[in-house]
Amino acid sequence: MEILEKLLNVAEVELSYKCHIKPADRIKISDEKDVYSLVKSLLEDRIEHHEEMYMVLLDQALKVLGVALVSKGGVCNTVVDLRIIFQTAILANASRIILVHNHPSGNLKPSLQDDKITKRVYQVASILGIELTDHLIISEEGYYSYAIEGRIDVMNPSRDDYSSPFLNLDEIVLPIH
Repeated sequence: MEILEKLLNVAEVELSYKCHIKPADRIKISDEKDVYSLVKSLLEDRIEHHEEMYMVLLDQALKVLGVALVSKGGVCNTVVDLRIIFQTAILANASRIILVHNHPSGNLKPSLQDDKITKRVYQVASILGIELTDHLIISEEGYYSYAIEGRIDVMNPSRDDYSSPFLNLDEIVLPIH
């Protein structure tokens, strides 16, 4: 009987999704400049101090559901846990996500580690039906966008070089001949 009591004595897990902002009141992301401005304002005076990674959570219409801190690290790196990223994305009911992290050095060139995490997030997101729209590396002076730079080796390998990651394919109207 003691074993049964121990088995039944487990932690209760409760999942919750609450959004207090109406869809009509959410801001829409038009391009990578919007993402840069948003996250740069969150980092404030820490942008040159230590690395932080954020995730911008988007609905299907590219409207912001929220922004979540994914990790906070040291001067030259931060540890990113995929479980934190996808737990947050799923609980927020996000259709798309954008990763953003800063390089305190000001160097906007992606590291091998940046490429690896981008590829891993893309792979898991694909399985879950969530689109990794972009990964921005930011500094006080500017940003690097994987999507805009055409890093199809890391991002979606089926995306054409000329397409914008911020284009909502449902909004494209083709002329009828």
